[in-house]
Amino acid sequence: MQITASHLQSPSLAASRIGGARPGAGRPGFDFAQARADSADDKRRFEENAARHAGAIARFASQGMTMTQGSYTTLYKQEVAKSIDTDGDGIIGVDELAIGLGGDEQMERATKLHSMLDIDGDGRLGLEEFGDSVRDPFRDADFRRQLEGRGAMDPTAIGALHRRHAAQYDAAAVLGAMARSIDTAA
Repeated sequence: MQITASHLQSPSLAASRIGGARPGAGRPGFDFAQARADSADDKRRFEENAARHAGAIARFASQGMTMTQGSYTTLYKQEVAKSIDTDGDGIIGVDELAIGLGGDEQMERATKLHSMLDIDGDGRLGLEEFGDSVRDPFRDADFRRQLEGRGAMDPTAIGALHRRHAAQYDAAAVLGAMARSIDTAA
């Protein structure tokens, strides 16, 4: 498999791309419950990993160095949510979802989607709350096969593979898949 710069894209929410988000032939529906279960599992594993490495992080801190932990999945979900939060206030409004889905004519779909994504029911959709319902593109079986079939890779190649695959799941694709599930549930 060849990885080239032309495959690398930033997950951004360009209004012109979102308007073109249409149902893909043969694509499975968006599984909110599975996405949320995967997010909970990721958080659990992250906390276990943080606890396992707490001593080492504390030793670095005692020497004046700051270390943080993260993951491609967390970063990906944060970036998708931020790209939808066009006013940057940390809350994704119905109007921002409507813009992401193609404009004001999408307000009814955006309202339904907002209601589904507002897990705690407070009427506000925070970035993390939105991210908890976003699929992890790195759990995809095809992605895993690509990664395993390649053999040993240097960190740069692994990062390029992750970015190339994640670009297929940009904000437009995420919102499109979520909205199609709203349409089929109605």
